[in-house]
Amino acid sequence: MSSAISVERPDNAVLPWLIGGFGSLSFAFFLGWCVRFASELDATAVGLGFVTIAIPALGLVWGGYRLERSTIGADRYGRIAQWCFGGGIGFLAVNALIIAFFPWPTTTGNISWAQFSLNVGAVAGLTIGYVEARAIQREVEATAAAVRAERLADEREVLTYLNDLLRHEVLNSAQIIGGHASLLLEDADDRTRSHLETIDRESDALTDVIDDVRAMLDAKQEGSGVVDLGALLTDELTSLDDRFDALEVDADVPESAFVPGNEGLRWIFANVLENAVEHNESTPPRVEVTVETRPETVTVEIADNGPGIPAKTRRTLFERKSEHHGLGLYLVQILAHRYGGAVELTETGPDGSVFTVTLPRVHGSDDADGEPARDPITDETASGTDAKSAGETATKSASSASSQSTDGDAGTGFP
Repeated sequence: MSSAISVERPDNAVLPWLIGGFGSLSFAFFLGWCVRFASELDATAVGLGFVTIAIPALGLVWGGYRLERSTIGADRYGRIAQWCFGGGIGFLAVNALIIAFFPWPTTTGNISWAQFSLNVGAVAGLTIGYVEARAIQREVEATAAAVRAERLADEREVLTYLNDLLRHEVLNSAQIIGGHASLLLEDADDRTRSHLETIDRESDALTDVIDDVRAMLDAKQEGSGVVDLGALLTDELTSLDDRFDALEVDADVPESAFVPGNEGLRWIFANVLENAVEHNESTPPRVEVTVETRPETVTVEIADNGPGIPAKTRRTLFERKSEHHGLGLYLVQILAHRYGGAVELTETGPDGSVFTVTLPRVHGSDDADGEPARDPITDETASGTDAKSAGETATKSASSASSQSTDGDAGTGFP
């Protein structure tokens, strides 16, 4: 990732055009000089004039273009203008004194001498001004990068604290409340039953929200590694099959398919898979998962045999809804984008729906092409063995978290 600062250039930043225009005018003047004094010039004089006058003039044209395309802010243009035009006028003044006391034998020579002084002085000044501005710009960018790094470190510390707080304090409390409510329901009378059912239901909803927030916090953590998507999907499908009776699962999942991510990646497929079952009234419900690996991407299709999604719902399917707590597919989309991928509804109808999740592929050591592993998030290259090891470690972490929070990780369903 580049650390360069985005520069907004105002409409009145005309210095690059002035410099380029001055160079073009000087070059045109040289051509006019050649035509005007053609009878007095030989090939040597024309060649010497081209080297000493025309080339510096073209250098000014290129310098103006280069300045306009650079990341130097317009607030540095005043200093560059002083160096450029001040250098040209200053060098011309010095040479004008020399011409006054030691003139060239011909008027042609004096004119070319003056133009040479103006062009070379302007080019030298532009070079000094540009280098100085770039040095200042780099210093500003380095300072800004250091500030950003410090701010990000503070944010990561806060996110880690919030994640731990949700995991160990709030989530445990919500589960304890729900557990006690469930126990009391067994011996509750009609008067208190409705209240206990409300407590139990709301504690479950709170657990779902906590899990969604934790997923977003996990995804925002820096240092995302590599996950074996094949192992992750196998674990999620096994967990799904254990939780739902009479569920038919048809999976075509490779033994390994490495993608960038961390524990938060699990929430993408947990949500989509549970949606495919919870909103499926078919008997029996069926879920079909197909994984296709391409040179740069891994595509996961999750199909069900449910009733399909109404046209009215499709338009806002991935938007956040305010009428319920869960984030659902809104969270899925955020996480997919965080890991450099995308999720979309590719097919829906009375015979079922198909969701497609596409993620960048990270090449492992067992790939036939033998390419080194590259993490698209960090843009860092590692050996294939390192990629595979990182994938196994990240997958074990995701699987462990899944087994520990199966009861509290229920999907939020379609809005």
